[in-house]
Amino acid sequence: MAPYIVPQKSIHDLWARAAEGLSDSDKQNINFNRPDKLNILAELHAAAESSKAKSIKERWKYTRKSGETVIIRDVCEKIVHWVDVFKQVGDIAVQYDTAHASLPWAAVRLILQITVNDFNRFTAVVEDLAQIAELICRHVVTESLYIQGASEANKVLEPALVRLYAKILGYLSTAKRYLEQRTTKRLLAGVVLDETQLVSALNDIRSEEDNVDRCMALVDRNDRLHDHAKLMQCIDVPFRRMSAELKNIDDKLELSRRREILQWISNEPYIQYHNQAKEGVLTGTGRWLLSDPVFKRWKDDSASSILWLHGIPGSGKSKLVSIVIEDAIKSFRAGDIPHPVYFYCSRNPGEPTRSEPSAILASIARQLSGLGPGGPLLSPTVKVYADKEEEAFASGSLRIEDSCSLILKLIERHSLTTIIIDAMDECDPRKRGELLNALTQILRDSSNLVKVFVSSRNDHDIVLRLKDYPNLEIESQRNSSDIAMFVKSRTRQLIQHEELLCYSDSKAEMEKFIVEKVIEGASGMFRWASMQLQYICSFDIDADIKDCLGRLPPDLHTLYTEIYGMLTSKPGKFHCAIVKNILHWLLCAQRTLSTEEFLAAVSVDLQTGNGYIPMTKDLVLKICNNFVVFDSQLDTFRFAHLSVREFLEKRSEYASSISNALVAKYCLCNIFSISTNHTTMALLRELGWRNDKVQSQYLRAYSIWLWAPHCKLAYGERRSGTLRVALHHMLSGDGEATSVLSLWKELAKQSLFDSDGQGRWERHIVPYLSNLINSHCPANYLGLQVCCIFDLEEQVTDLLRTIVWKEDWEEGWGTSPLQYAVTHMSHAALSRLLAYDGYSLKDLESAITGLRDTICKRLLKPFIDWQGPAVVFKGLVLLLMGRFREEVIALLHDRREADILMTEDVVKAAVRNSRGAEVMAYLLARRGADIFITEEVVKAAIQNIRGVEVMTVLLDWRAADIPLTNGVVMEAAGNINGPEVIALLLDRRGADISITEETVKAAIPNSRGAEVISILLDWRGADIAITEEVVKAAAGDFNGEAVLALLLNRRRAEIKITEAIVAIAAENDFAGKRVLRLLFEQQQEIMLEIFSNSKVLNRRLEKLSSTLWRIRCEASWVYFRQKG
Repeated sequence: MAPYIVPQKSIHDLWARAAEGLSDSDKQNINFNRPDKLNILAELHAAAESSKAKSIKERWKYTRKSGETVIIRDVCEKIVHWVDVFKQVGDIAVQYDTAHASLPWAAVRLILQITVNDFNRFTAVVEDLAQIAELICRHVVTESLYIQGASEANKVLEPALVRLYAKILGYLSTAKRYLEQRTTKRLLAGVVLDETQLVSALNDIRSEEDNVDRCMALVDRNDRLHDHAKLMQCIDVPFRRMSAELKNIDDKLELSRRREILQWISNEPYIQYHNQAKEGVLTGTGRWLLSDPVFKRWKDDSASSILWLHGIPGSGKSKLVSIVIEDAIKSFRAGDIPHPVYFYCSRNPGEPTRSEPSAILASIARQLSGLGPGGPLLSPTVKVYADKEEEAFASGSLRIEDSCSLILKLIERHSLTTIIIDAMDECDPRKRGELLNALTQILRDSSNLVKVFVSSRNDHDIVLRLKDYPNLEIESQRNSSDIAMFVKSRTRQLIQHEELLCYSDSKAEMEKFIVEKVIEGASGMFRWASMQLQYICSFDIDADIKDCLGRLPPDLHTLYTEIYGMLTSKPGKFHCAIVKNILHWLLCAQRTLSTEEFLAAVSVDLQTGNGYIPMTKDLVLKICNNFVVFDSQLDTFRFAHLSVREFLEKRSEYASSISNALVAKYCLCNIFSISTNHTTMALLRELGWRNDKVQSQYLRAYSIWLWAPHCKLAYGERRSGTLRVALHHMLSGDGEATSVLSLWKELAKQSLFDSDGQGRWERHIVPYLSNLINSHCPANYLGLQVCCIFDLEEQVTDLLRTIVWKEDWEEGWGTSPLQYAVTHMSHAALSRLLAYDGYSLKDLESAITGLRDTICKRLLKPFIDWQGPAVVFKGLVLLLMGRFREEVIALLHDRREADILMTEDVVKAAVRNSRGAEVMAYLLARRGADIFITEEVVKAAIQNIRGVEVMTVLLDWRAADIPLTNGVVMEAAGNINGPEVIALLLDRRGADISITEETVKAAIPNSRGAEVISILLDWRGADIAITEEVVKAAAGDFNGEAVLALLLNRRRAEIKITEAIVAIAAENDFAGKRVLRLLFEQQQEIMLEIFSNSKVLNRRLEKLSSTLWRIRCEASWVYFRQKG
């Protein structure tokens, strides 16, 4: 080994002084002899870039013990970044000689070179190298600013830095030894290190770094503040994670085409959601979150991970999320990171897609698809759209798995992807597990860096899924300054607008009192503070305000109760009714209502149709006093907070069924009011409905398309009273052409093509109705179809009494009621339908076809219980046995075992089931004594794609009863599962199996025939004769080359090539050339003799040279070389 020479000790070279104190073994691992110290940075830069390029090519990533996935590319980019920063620092800190830091840089470069071709060793140290690179840069600033004077504090700081540098060099030495220890020389020397020593060395560095920070606090360098600012600006320059190649993307698409593609992926107005969420955010709030160490670590780390922000209702989560999004957008505009993608979930029946995982993921995919508004689209998105367009969008919109696949492909184009989702607790509880699964999959499968930020309440299922990820809980001690800022600002605003303290003689004193009391009682809840301030605006006298603030309600629910009581107890004939009207509509509207529609809706009495005074936006907001807000981004009204909706839903008068029943009646009567049918007009008078024609026209399209969903959600309320009467009249189709149902159908058709597109928007919400209204079935059948879509079971019974059922649903009538009931999982309506016993097997089969296993059990129960003709039930049993899982077969037996005969057809259906093994195991256990295993049953089992598993079950349960006839063995030999089935049968029942010439010939057409014959030869070679008939069969078959090659290899001596065999091969249009070439290669002399002497073969043999021959085959030639 070359001798090591430690640099001469210098008062200003702290790295050299640190090296001097290293142990001899550590000194041997540090290269002190580099004369070209300034070139080291260039070499290190090149080495880091090389590692980065390799990590991108190989998609390098690894999983930490804590579970996060580290993206190696990002770590390498950090090393490059800190090398560049070090150069900039050297240019500014002219008094610092950057060559002093050549020792650690050289060691870092060497370690990169050692590990670049060994992924496992590389991952052991690469993150530590990035941290050390940052430390080197930061403490250049420390040296240049602080180690200049002769103060006592400086004398403490200087040795602290030397100790820190020594620990860094010690770590680099330990890392080098650890990485090289697999060499024979070191293994023989007994040098064994493990990763715990690396961890210990890194912890020593962190300990010394803390010591340096404490020493720096003692040094006063106010005189160098200007230089410090310049240096820190250089050090703190953001780490850029932008993909340069995206700048050159050109999709060659017109702007209109881009919009079309993006709108198809998702039409969610996500930007408007964000603009609405950030309204009212005060400058300076949320800084605690952006500066929190957990948030900064999540943001800066090279690992893909989720950060979960959680807290109690009303704690300001959505505002904080909007601040995080704005912070990310700011970084994007600065060119540091790609644009973040985000979504605000919402539990609101008027915006159903905002709680649907499929819609949320589709919106994320849309945002990742482009490079800015109007900009080019990335190729994966264009391809997905083109593929869907080619199939005429038959598969509909993107499913969750489609969106995930597209998102992963788009992530590959970005060095960093930031996904932010607000209010995950407002996602449909039955489905949000799918969203969490999708996010987990994206983190796991992405080869580039992914940062996911989600917010939610502490719902149990979310806590269980996210508790092991980094998380931040919103607590009063964290957001107290934000709440104080909000309360002061809002109080001042209310006073200035003369909504609060209008008549006070001591406004300053009262303002201070109000602010102190509200801040004191908020306990981390913005919503509570906001509602409290709004509440005290109703008092005019200071003493009343003080009294109110002296007994503040302890929680939101109590506060809402007091405010609701105040809203509904104000004097006036119509005030309370209008308040309740507004709340009912907001609770159950099935889509977002525009301002014009909403004002029209709440201006009409839901009980009588009478018009109130025309409502205005300001009047709605005043009447509902902070329960309701106006969303200027989407031009609609909404509840001020989810907690308002939750409060009302707990009150019996606002039960979902009641609200929906009121709106359903309004929608039906709205449609009735334009009918000229005398019966309908008489019914309106009977119901006491006095239609406001001016207001009702604004809700006409809404009523046409959404009356039925509201009726469905009315549940028990629709089974009695005026709604039952109105609904029956709608569905009965009385009067056929003049019936209100026929009128509705025509109105819906017109609405599909109206000029403002409103009908098309409604059709998108209820797509199945557009198919229904284009059918040609009679009006009373149309009513039955509607009942089956929306599960209006009580009406099904009434309508069946009036319908003369046709045995087969007529072509042109569209989907049958049974099919609709199954498709839309209308369990109750299906049970009522199946009370009728006149269905054919075709009716039942068309309804059941396409049922998914995950939902079928409950839907199939009425079919199983159906008491129709025995012959139809027998067909139903065959259908169920052949298509459904063992759980369904168990249900079938539990309910109808006595009616099920285990005929050969039934057992054949069971073994052909895609889960035939599981189904047969169940049947043999339950009905074994009734089951006969015939030859046809065994053949059917072998034909199953999972035939090996089915046969294994049959052999396990009834091995002795299985007839192993020649037909069964031939079936196995010719089946795609042949190799496995034949091996299984030979292993379990070999002595009972006869292998004949026909068995071998049966295997030849099988695409895996060579494998089958090889197994037969292995097990029973002595019993198998390779006859001319077998060779002929092979010569003429598509798979002949593989089979003949096997036979010639295993049994050449028994094979005689005859003119008849060659003739068959020559006539083989599919594989004849290959067979002839094989025969010439294996049996040249015989083949030349056959061609020379044959007067029958219609093929010409030509000799091209002493060794090269060719055979004329149709319009081409087969060439072969004669062996010497």
